[in-house]
Amino acid sequence: MRGFTGMHSPRLIDTAGRGATLALLAALLLTGCGNGSPEAGGGDSAAPTGATSAGTTAQPTSPAPDASSASPTTPQSGSPSGSDSELPDDWRPEEPTVLATGQKVPEDYEPATLEHPARNVPKPVMPDEAMEETEAGAQAFLDYRLAAQWYAFQTGDTSLIRDVTSSSCSRCADQRTRIERNFGPNRWMVGGYEDAQILPDSFVQRPTGEYTLPIDASSAGVMVIDNGDIVSRQLPYDDENLLDVSLTYGNGRWTYVTASPRGKL
Repeated sequence: MRGFTGMHSPRLIDTAGRGATLALLAALLLTGCGNGSPEAGGGDSAAPTGATSAGTTAQPTSPAPDASSASPTTPQSGSPSGSDSELPDDWRPEEPTVLATGQKVPEDYEPATLEHPARNVPKPVMPDEAMEETEAGAQAFLDYRLAAQWYAFQTGDTSLIRDVTSSSCSRCADQRTRIERNFGPNRWMVGGYEDAQILPDSFVQRPTGEYTLPIDASSAGVMVIDNGDIVSRQLPYDDENLLDVSLTYGNGRWTYVTASPRGKL
């Protein structure tokens, strides 16, 4: 499912000047262990030039408008017109109406606002197809993991992504810890929905047994709310050349291993 077309490279903005928040945000991009900077603990491999502590390839940018005055009830204003475009004060990440797993988001779901975290968040269910060692099965698995990651950003519950991720991915574990630490009585996250599509004719198993798959990745963006203020945000992006993901298949199920800048695995 492609839901975030027309977006560009990500930019992480620390609206409250809190360096610790940048580290807490970690690697948003699909994995928690993708092409993030080692200092941020956001990636499981070396970061490319320009990587931010959000774990994605970023372009230098001027400060964004003060987001602390964002209205939680203002309709979404859409994607930025370019990677250097400033977003309006009322910008917020776009939330899905249908998860990548095909599940419809229920009508009683309430996206997070400045006043409260998300409510009635649907828990993704892994489709049967995601258990098959086929290209369609690998795609269905990635779709489920992305939905599980969105669920973690919405609720602070990282158990679903933990269950389908290799224990060897230390920075995936770091990301889960940081998501959990961003949830408390007065702190939560907004957004975090992503999409990843395996590029055609790339489903090839390596001699080591792993599948290293190039993907077309996009994100709707994410924010951190602390005591009613937006203290950090990552803007939307869409990039088909950003990274590869590595999966293994065994005992009738897929396991997510890692991600890396395109061609580095």
